[in-house]
Amino acid sequence: MAYIVLYWGAMALGYFTGSRQRHNSGKFRFLSALMLVCIALLVFLMGIRMGSNEEVIQNLGNIGVQALIITVVLMTVTVLGVTLTRKILGMDKFGLLPKERDMHTASVDSAEEEKEETKTSHTMTWVIVIFVVIGLLAGYFFVRVNVDDLDHFNEIIGGIMTAGITLLLGAVGLDMGLSGTVARHLKTIGFRVVAFPIAVIVSTVAAGVVLGLCFESLTVRESLAICFGFGWYTFAPVTITNAGHVIAGAVSFMHNVFRELSGIILIPVLARKIGFIEVTSLPGVAAMDICIPIVEKVTRADIIVYSFAVGMVEGLLVPLLVPVFIGA
Repeated sequence: MAYIVLYWGAMALGYFTGSRQRHNSGKFRFLSALMLVCIALLVFLMGIRMGSNEEVIQNLGNIGVQALIITVVLMTVTVLGVTLTRKILGMDKFGLLPKERDMHTASVDSAEEEKEETKTSHTMTWVIVIFVVIGLLAGYFFVRVNVDDLDHFNEIIGGIMTAGITLLLGAVGLDMGLSGTVARHLKTIGFRVVAFPIAVIVSTVAAGVVLGLCFESLTVRESLAICFGFGWYTFAPVTITNAGHVIAGAVSFMHNVFRELSGIILIPVLARKIGFIEVTSLPGVAAMDICIPIVEKVTRADIIVYSFAVGMVEGLLVPLLVPVFIGA
């Protein structure tokens, strides 16, 4: 809860500042570059933490393959659930109702803007992939070998990442405040913001049951507990393992690592291909923090409301649903 207050406090402060500086918006052209640098730093640090983690290294065999299958199936099913919900609500793949599309001042039909957004998505993808890989290699070949106290090192990295996310969300809020269009868009969203977290939860249950029936090494109960980890690899695997399900705990750890990492990478790749709101379901709980600026850069500012709603609901449900389904 403290992190939610911190992150959204930074965004609110940024928005307030930006709304008061719209007449000086030309002075803030550096924001895009600042956000890109912050994103690169954050995914680099995330890569270091994963590459230096012995559990990640040791579970890259059969358990890793199983975890990868779960990740692909779960992400696919949740995206389909969000797409179905979006169509039932009458929204296009850019998250707009017909009347909103007509009102949208920066129309997604503009060929020049579409070209620019595609370029931004490609740039973001390459930045994320390159810096994650560099981080993973640095973590594996340098940190893991040369750092004696990894727990203390990870605490320092965690503190830097918290500061980086706070700065990044403050910059996102500032950019939103300068644009001056977000408030109008949010007024039209209404109850729809609640529909998509519900779609993700229902889809996750369906995927968890099917996966549990397909894998001989996992029960349906274990499969559901794994799926309800939502990318939170510091909580779900420990809870599952402590309940006596060692194999399921290992699968949970690898799956949650895969989900967060692949979700971050796939958001800029798939935003315009499958839908703006759909990509908010990919990374799990990271949708409410590190992924918000990525979503904002490759979609629209108002889409981050859906991203935060999905991530927040998932984050609130993980400590409840994982212990319930695993019987802890």
